[in-house]
Amino acid sequence: MRPRFWGRIESLPLPGTTHFTAAEAAFLLREPIRAVKKALDQGPVLAVHQIRSGIDVRVIDRTDLFYLLAVRTMGEDLTPKARAEFYAALHRAHPKCPDEVRFGRFRVAVADFIDELKQRTSALAELRARVGFAADGTAILNPRGVEVHRIAALLKGGMSVDAVLEEYPFLSRTDVETARAYASAFPRPGRPYPRTTANRANRDPSLEPSS
Repeated sequence: MRPRFWGRIESLPLPGTTHFTAAEAAFLLREPIRAVKKALDQGPVLAVHQIRSGIDVRVIDRTDLFYLLAVRTMGEDLTPKARAEFYAALHRAHPKCPDEVRFGRFRVAVADFIDELKQRTSALAELRARVGFAADGTAILNPRGVEVHRIAALLKGGMSVDAVLEEYPFLSRTDVETARAYASAFPRPGRPYPRTTANRANRDPSLEPSS
């Protein structure tokens, strides 16, 4: 059994984030969340447990996130054994962040990977900055306070961006796309929002709001 480590945070500003959830990592790696969860299950990345907003979640640190980005970029250039050696070498090098990581007979230039990860984490921070928060912590789209995850649920339910804008004409196309991206990186725990609106359901009885 792989060891479990515990930490506790109530809120963590993205610009200084040192650990990432599977959803955040999937956003940064630009791949399905199931692929990241598979990596957490199979290793060698080691997930730790933290409490966020009262919920126990698995997270990985920046070095492990960097490893996932690098090996996915290099693809089949590294054998499973070389990947394990690369992972160990990265953790030995941390936090010096050298331009080159050596292990066995390999030398891997990592400066470009470091720059790419910085750009992607900055994009994640900018995404969070485009969203407001209600007094209860609910992510909202300004200026009307529409819940971000409500809009994302409509898109997930099959509504087009144009259809969402018809229902919420005071939102912009950028608002809707922000909601989609934000909900992907920061899923809402608990009961999901309906995947259609009451107005659409009233116009078409076959479209009943789902819970």
